[in-house]
Amino acid sequence: MSLRDIFCSSRPYDRRKCTSNSCNICSRLEEGSDCSTMCPIYEFTCNLCSKQYVGESSRSLNERLSEHPRFATNPTTGSYKEEAMAVHYSKEHLGISPDLSFRLLGTESNTVLRKVYEALFIYSQGPELNDKEDYTPPKLVLATV
Repeated sequence: MSLRDIFCSSRPYDRRKCTSNSCNICSRLEEGSDCSTMCPIYEFTCNLCSKQYVGESSRSLNERLSEHPRFATNPTTGSYKEEAMAVHYSKEHLGISPDLSFRLLGTESNTVLRKVYEALFIYSQGPELNDKEDYTPPKLVLATV
């Protein structure tokens, strides 16, 4: 927790905690993080073909990470059709149960910085499931900040 987080919040230590004994997200995270962690930058891997996706969210890990498997499970649902995991599973694994793993790459509460970090991960790792429009090359972003 940074000084900014402490001084810009009237209740900096009132952090939500996961209360589930069998949370499948918390069990995969490093010590000190749980599924209520806000503002994550994360990576999903399709274990069927090893292709990856990098994303970010202002919401909690639990909220965001529960969406990707749902998109992969129901790739032809109208509102999911353009989601990266839905596109991937409808093209390459239609009818197969999703097998996804994730990794927390970091957290950042500042929206602009979080998006820059996401773009840097996408630019440096080149995950196959990210659309080319998912990022702006970091040099252009940094030049305009």
